[in-house]
Amino acid sequence: MNSNLAKQVCKSSVSDNANRDIGDPAQPRREKAAGDRDLRAVIGIEEVTLKSRKAKRMQERLLKSAAIVFAQKGYTATCIADITASAGVAHGSFYRYFEHKDGVLQELLVGLYEELAQATRDASTVGDDDTPPTESRLREFNLRFFHEYADRRGLLRVAREAAASSVDGRFRDIWFLMRGRFIDRTKKLIQRMQSHGMVVGLDAELTAEALGSTSEQMAYVLVGLPESAPDEDRLTAIGLACHEVWRRTLFPAASGELRESSHDP
Repeated sequence: MNSNLAKQVCKSSVSDNANRDIGDPAQPRREKAAGDRDLRAVIGIEEVTLKSRKAKRMQERLLKSAAIVFAQKGYTATCIADITASAGVAHGSFYRYFEHKDGVLQELLVGLYEELAQATRDASTVGDDDTPPTESRLREFNLRFFHEYADRRGLLRVAREAAASSVDGRFRDIWFLMRGRFIDRTKKLIQRMQSHGMVVGLDAELTAEALGSTSEQMAYVLVGLPESAPDEDRLTAIGLACHEVWRRTLFPAASGELRESSHDP
């Protein structure tokens, strides 16, 4: 990431005209697990909190409205007037909190990044757990991934669109940071399996990319793009199909020692 990007992203996060201060200790923070990277710190976005409750409510109102409009119209087609109309506020009110639509999308993606980190965190992918993962643990993780994706499919679709169309690359970098966490956890999972004599011979990094890309593309095409979200049964079927690719890669049936113990569901 170039140094100019951090300056551009920081500048566009929230307008200097907003009534705010930095690092309000009264503002609750989401807990981060050890090893999780802070998106704001990595790309240089200041965490800004507003002084008055009224200002906080207005900012939250604009964020919620922006999330709805982005999901409906997409990143490119959305304009500030759409966001303020959805929020039911004057057009000029937007600029007290955000400099332009990129600023509001950045705030939404920071929240999305942290939510997904919490939602998809699993002990089987954390490096401080020295036990090898099991097939059932991996299946649970893959199923949860698609259900969590469905809950946020509109904003995830917009994040991908913005990454592809961002002129200065800011949203592309955010996207790579978001997916990079998932890929890195998978790589560490494979490396831990290899430390137990499993999946020997696989390139951990490239295999993690291949498996992650499979999950990502299936989620985007089958969950993110349809007009409506798949129902629970369909999401489970998609998750199981994706898991089968992971299982055959990481738990090949020909190797009896890699199979689940009989008491695993």
